[in-house]
Amino acid sequence: MRSFVSSLATKPLVILTGLSGSGKTQLAIRFGEWLGGSRLHVAAVRPDWTGAEALFGYEDALKLVAEGKLAWNVPAMLAFLFRAAADPRYPYVIILDEMNLAHVERYFADVLSGMESEKPVLPNLIKGEDGYWRQREDADEKIRFPQNVFVIGTVNIDETTYMFSPKVLDRANTFEFRVKTSDLAFTHRKPVACSEGQTGLIRGFLEIATNRDWHMEAGHSKATELGVRLRALHTVMSAYGFEFGHRVFYEAMRFAALNEAAGESSLDSVLDRIVMQKLLPRTHGSRRRIEGLLLALGQYCFDCSTSGVTGQAFEPESVDASAAKLPYSFDKLLRMLRSLRANQFTSFTE
Repeated sequence: MRSFVSSLATKPLVILTGLSGSGKTQLAIRFGEWLGGSRLHVAAVRPDWTGAEALFGYEDALKLVAEGKLAWNVPAMLAFLFRAAADPRYPYVIILDEMNLAHVERYFADVLSGMESEKPVLPNLIKGEDGYWRQREDADEKIRFPQNVFVIGTVNIDETTYMFSPKVLDRANTFEFRVKTSDLAFTHRKPVACSEGQTGLIRGFLEIATNRDWHMEAGHSKATELGVRLRALHTVMSAYGFEFGHRVFYEAMRFAALNEAAGESSLDSVLDRIVMQKLLPRTHGSRRRIEGLLLALGQYCFDCSTSGVTGQAFEPESVDASAAKLPYSFDKLLRMLRSLRANQFTSFTE
């Protein structure tokens, strides 16, 4: 939960992937309820979402024309965004359930662009007395995507779904949900609704999340060492053509500061989450292309240096996994490597 909340404050887009029935949607809904149930919108993604119209609506030529303006077909998602834009003091949450049942890049591109560039992307509409939405008079045609909106996508992988492009994964923190045998207990019950949190905490969360320089002002107690380790990681990934850019580095430093403020004091644990949530989800390909990278990253999980590129070949299957500095990431790398060797191809999603 600490990493989940820190990730949302780092960047308002989080993807929850993993086993069906493992609690992805329930976690997202409970968090939305804590922020305020009336400020939560759950949208079930449909396979026929082929463009931005699914989220942002469209001019409907079959509806009544007034003063030379066409009425708009406004989906529930767009109406929710208008409500969020009119209430900037509070956070709003959108859950895209089964986010990859349609091509994410097709229906979600404008949202990604609006979040990243902060340029106007939403149609600037107002609801008239006749109940129809139309363009506002004497106003800009579009408005910015509300900064107080957080998007949580849930993902299952099967033959009916689509893979994410690196462009989407690069802009999100990705969490993998798994269920251990020891997690299964007959005392477990269905989740119940979460009470709304204190107003001060809710608005404080939004204030931190929208302050792009918060992590620079607050800082991380070991920011210099973290920067050295991230640059070493960049060197390792660059050697195999998988280097990351300024955005990932910036968001990694921001996440670390937020996670420490939330109570995580271990630098290894923070770096473990960064590798798992930001870098491994972008890693996929054939055995010829990425086996060397996975082996080098496996070595990095033990020493957080560039030895995986310059040293002797590393074999993850022959080492003591309990000695890894980044155990969460190493466990995932080991599973990806086994899949790669068995199927000649691997990706983060299983």
